[in-house]
Amino acid sequence: MDDMASLSASLAALAASASPRLFHVPSSLGGRTALGFDGRHLLVPAYQAEEGDRLEILATGGERIAARVAGFDPKLSLAVLELEAERPGSAFAPMEGLPALGSLVLALAYPSPQGPEARLDLVRFSGGEGEEAYIQTDGGRFPGFAGAALVAPDGALAGFVVSDGGGNRGWALSARRAAELARSIAARGFASGAWLGVSTIPVEAPEGFASLFGDGREEALLVAGVQPESPAALAGLLPGDLFVSLGGTAARSPSELLGILDEAVPEAELELVLIRGGQRLELRVRPSARPRERHHGAHRQDGEWPRGRAWWHRGGTPWGCAPGR
Repeated sequence: MDDMASLSASLAALAASASPRLFHVPSSLGGRTALGFDGRHLLVPAYQAEEGDRLEILATGGERIAARVAGFDPKLSLAVLELEAERPGSAFAPMEGLPALGSLVLALAYPSPQGPEARLDLVRFSGGEGEEAYIQTDGGRFPGFAGAALVAPDGALAGFVVSDGGGNRGWALSARRAAELARSIAARGFASGAWLGVSTIPVEAPEGFASLFGDGREEALLVAGVQPESPAALAGLLPGDLFVSLGGTAARSPSELLGILDEAVPEAELELVLIRGGQRLELRVRPSARPRERHHGAHRQDGEWPRGRAWWHRGGTPWGCAPGR
């Protein structure tokens, strides 16, 4: 009994220490939790955002705080909010590495104006490296736990819950990865990479083209369509062209092309190498910032699949994201 009481007291103390770092983002569909790493910017799951939107969020205790949308990544379904005034005490300290398999973490969320909520989770998976590192816990599904903090027994942030529904229940980014994304999304704002304006199809690399590709690839990326007046059209791409590389990086599949564009700076000139009519050509192209309709539209351009939808409202009124993921 003493051990149980001691464990209960430790968990309560951990919740009391960490919950003041949580923020509630109101929504008519059920709020979400936002976390910060630098006292000024907050990371929150989102499917759609509008540049320049201002909103009112809640700190623990119900204090109303002004914030604005500082950045959005539609591919990752994450947004960054910038607080109007800095709050140094709200920053989480990411733990080194990943929590151990089978270890306990406290999942803390602020899903409603009533206040923070907690659940005790066991780490059922912990693995991967770098951008591929992730955590999954055994916690039951609770509305509004997307964006929740996974807090280690020593108080360090172990993970950031990005999906808490369906088959991806309890799926979380490592704390280090979440902190990196918060910084990069805030720095890049709404550009979220660059856009060419092509539709592509992966195909088998044609026989006899090995010397033209130069890397022994078995698959190639065929241009199926070019949008009029797009960067691709202005550079001279045509349906039937085969990608070799973009910006010095091989483009063998839609995902590789999208990855290159995600890292590209809009309007910066890139070298585009392609094969047309059995000849290797070199073009110069200036991918543009992705048009806003590409952020939440239903087109598959440059290898990007359509995403779900949510709503962000203007003027500081409640806004939100579709619950779950």
